Amino acid sequence: MYLHEIGKVPLLSPEEEAELFRRTRRDDDAARQKLAEANLRLVVQVAKGFTGRGVSFLDLIQEGNIGLIRAVEK
Repeated sequence: MYLHEIGKVPLLSPEEEAELFRRTRRDDDAARQKLAEANLRLVVQVAKGFTGRGVSFLDLIQEGNIGLIRAVEK
């Protein structure tokens, strides 16, 4: 279900991503949310590379999402 839902979120063009980053510097929470949502698939791809190391796939995704949120907030 989660993987299906994040697949529906459109990818950002480089121009859209740059504009969203500019908006985050002006404390635009909607821009932060859109950046985070657009990069959830990246978190899943990175998590796949760490499977089989004693941590569940869902835990890897959860920790990756936390890291993504922290990165977007900076």
